[in-house]
Amino acid sequence: MKIILIFLTLVQFSWGADATLEVVKGVGGLSPLAIEDSSLQTSDLSRKFTQMLAADMNVVSLFTVDQSYASVPFNSLSPSPQHQDAQYLIRYRLVDDGAGGMRADVKMLQNGNEFFAKSYILKQSEMAVFLSHAIAYDINAKLGGSPIDWIKRKVVFVRLTSPKRSEIVVSDYTLSYQKVVMSGGMYGFAKWANSEQSEVYYTSLLDFKPTIYKLSLQSGKKDKIVSSDGMAVCSDVSEDSKRLLLTLAPNGQPDIYLFDLTSGAKTQITNYSGIDVNGQFMGDGSIAFVSNRLGYPNIFSTRMNSTAVSQLVYHGKNNSSLSSYKNFLVYKARENSATFAGNSFNLHLLSLNSGNVQRLTASGENDFPKFSYDGEAILYIKQEGARSSVGVIRFGVNKSFVFPLKIGRIQSIDW
Repeated sequence: MKIILIFLTLVQFSWGADATLEVVKGVGGLSPLAIEDSSLQTSDLSRKFTQMLAADMNVVSLFTVDQSYASVPFNSLSPSPQHQDAQYLIRYRLVDDGAGGMRADVKMLQNGNEFFAKSYILKQSEMAVFLSHAIAYDINAKLGGSPIDWIKRKVVFVRLTSPKRSEIVVSDYTLSYQKVVMSGGMYGFAKWANSEQSEVYYTSLLDFKPTIYKLSLQSGKKDKIVSSDGMAVCSDVSEDSKRLLLTLAPNGQPDIYLFDLTSGAKTQITNYSGIDVNGQFMGDGSIAFVSNRLGYPNIFSTRMNSTAVSQLVYHGKNNSSLSSYKNFLVYKARENSATFAGNSFNLHLLSLNSGNVQRLTASGENDFPKFSYDGEAILYIKQEGARSSVGVIRFGVNKSFVFPLKIGRIQSIDW
């Protein structure tokens, strides 16, 4: 239990709905876009939907987005007075279905000419932010933008609610929508179990030993995977969802294990007297992990059935979190070591093919980096002074966005 507490990272957040552009390069030629509400009955939701869609279209990065609210008839060919300078317009009409859901009629106009139209059905109006994500995805695809498949995917995180209580929460990438799927106990290290995002692995501390379970989000069924003294964490899932990388500590010190879900076989990968945690599958067949072999957390790699260990990262003195996608690693590194001043933890991208390292953030404390399922973006948490946010880095357009948050304390996050 002591080991688990050492590796719990707690972050405090403040909440907001709008995306803020953090880093922009080459936006001089973007066309102005405005969003207008054409709902027959204006409501708090229909007004707020402008903010949701404006945030998503900012992330799409094909326009400069006017976030001012306006109400205009759906079939009007002219923009509202405050949107006269907009070359592009998105009109939406939300219609309540009377059963907790709604229909959304959406169209997009360029200089008064309609070139995109689609109707959407949403069974639960509380999930309206996912409707916004779907609209942004479709418009981006229509205009041939850089891939954003990740925008429609869900995020799972663990929120600490009291010293011995936590919740597992499913949300969208902005954390605007949140649904608690597990509560009433002490849980940690939630991880998606498959690409369909229908199941989640998590660690329970309610048992005699830390235990990893798989939770079905549809049925609520929980299947026990493995228990271990001291520590039990699922840190990565193979692309085919058949193998897991686990951190277990049956003899007191944590090591990396490979777990085969088909056979139930458990293979020890590392065997070190210190701390080896957070194993990640790499595209070349090796495994990256965090270890204190140098006297501080750093990132190393090894291969199956091999005792050889190689150092991967030579930058920073506290590289305690990482994520992988094929032959790329994203990791956090401490930029200074001041005893009394605040530390700066920035994210860096490492290419295993070339060895090149690129810094992805410039300020604050940045943690919990997670590649999207397709490797097109990185989700992370930023703490800068009193402001805390969830961040998204898009490689295809070389931009980064932050969404202010207020959700309590996060222990882990995955998407």
